[in-house]
Amino acid sequence: MPEPDLADIASELYAIPLDEFTAARNARAKEVSDKALAKEVRALRKPSASAWLLNMMNLHRGSQLTQALQLGAAMRQAQEELDGSELKKLGVQRQQLISALVKDGTALSRELGHQVSAAVSTEVEQTLRAAMADAGAAAAVSTARLVRPLEASGWDAVDLTDAVGGPFDAGTELGSFASAHATEQHGDEGEDTPDPAAEARLELEEAEDREEEAAERLKRAREHVDRLDRDREGLVSQVRELRKRMRALEQEIDDIDDAADDAARERTEAERTAKEAEREVERARKLVDKLSS
Repeated sequence: MPEPDLADIASELYAIPLDEFTAARNARAKEVSDKALAKEVRALRKPSASAWLLNMMNLHRGSQLTQALQLGAAMRQAQEELDGSELKKLGVQRQQLISALVKDGTALSRELGHQVSAAVSTEVEQTLRAAMADAGAAAAVSTARLVRPLEASGWDAVDLTDAVGGPFDAGTELGSFASAHATEQHGDEGEDTPDPAAEARLELEEAEDREEEAAERLKRAREHVDRLDRDREGLVSQVRELRKRMRALEQEIDDIDDAADDAARERTEAERTAKEAEREVERARKLVDKLSS
């Protein structure tokens, strides 16, 4: 039976729990008889938390992820065709899909025993946006061997340097979902240079989406600050009441101390009086005894 190649081994490793990756990679490298392949296996990088989650989504939520990547391909096609209304419609679908995927990814991560931080959720969202905007990024995500998050920057191609563990060819990996939208209907028309006006409209749509998201985040942040302010004011009020109560209790302690001092003096006086009375009784008893004898 032929030995698995680097891509097969990488696919195995990037499918395991994140905290087991390093030990599993090193153990797998020791099992490989080919020294050059063993060295390549040992060089596979541990994925970031967001990249690992996207790999898990690829494995456990593949149909939803493919749907998003196909929508991205459709948007790129609409951009090439200068179809503004289609772009707008697909843009709305894109935002809904991304939000649903991030939410579902968070739930999946909990199922797999990992909590997702806000920073990881943001990186997952950025990577999904990049994958829907750029065919190469979509191909990288589709490998399920992602090592780091991706980020789209304007009209530039997404930087895929060291983004995938193991061998990676964007054109080959993209395959099924990209070709259906890029070549089937327009294979005989040749390659057209995207019109700057269409690109500008798409960029505007994306900017408006980002503005809307930023406004929503700002609203949530302000509401959070308002809640914290109210909570703080409530705590400050409680502290005032507690301090007032403490002062009252301290006054009660002072009053008790004064009363205790008075009581101690009265006790001392009573003890002295009792001793004098004792001595008088003793003298009287002796006198009685003397007179009786």
